Amino acid sequence: MSVTGQRPGVRDTPLLSQHEDLYIPHDERTLRRVQRKLDEIDNQVRDWADHVVDVLPKGLALLTEEYELLALYLTQQRRLNLELDAENGEETLRSRLGRFLPLLAQAQDEWEITHAAHRMVSTRLESDIDRATDLFCRDHGLPGLVEPVIDWRVAIRYLAQRLHHIASPIDLRRELASSPLRFEMALTARDLAIDVAEKRHRMLALFEPAQAR
Repeated sequence: MSVTGQRPGVRDTPLLSQHEDLYIPHDERTLRRVQRKLDEIDNQVRDWADHVVDVLPKGLALLTEEYELLALYLTQQRRLNLELDAENGEETLRSRLGRFLPLLAQAQDEWEITHAAHRMVSTRLESDIDRATDLFCRDHGLPGLVEPVIDWRVAIRYLAQRLHHIASPIDLRRELASSPLRFEMALTARDLAIDVAEKRHRMLALFEPAQAR
């Protein structure tokens, strides 16, 4: 099966084949291109998320493990937006290059590589989120991904979504210090971190008798 999202009409043979979440390049050159793009996207989105966490106000009602999950969810949201931007940009490029098939084929190649790399980064992030959750549950004697744990994790994800919505329109390194969005980020982080902490306390209290036994 060809890579998900394969655009028809440009090339008969796809650059990659897909088996479930595994992408299989057809040659060494394509493998290297996918790996470079994967590393580029992964580093870009993780660096952005880490910077958002770094500029949040100190003293939020979050544990170290919750900051780690917050960074992962921010990374996940940033990756999704970059993928949507890439897809929209590819459609614009296709419309401009419609008369030039060789250039259109090059654009198709790049879209396939970028799409596969995004899918791989997405799978990696989902695995990282599950692993971080499992470690938190193990360290706090929780039974795993039960409903209270899911509610707690959803609260962290919502915090990440709100922070991403505020932070994504600006250049954090150049514009944040003078932007009024800095205060909106701080207030949002403070209020929603309290909600995360409340769900954590409720979750831990629910399973406290089992821990005591």
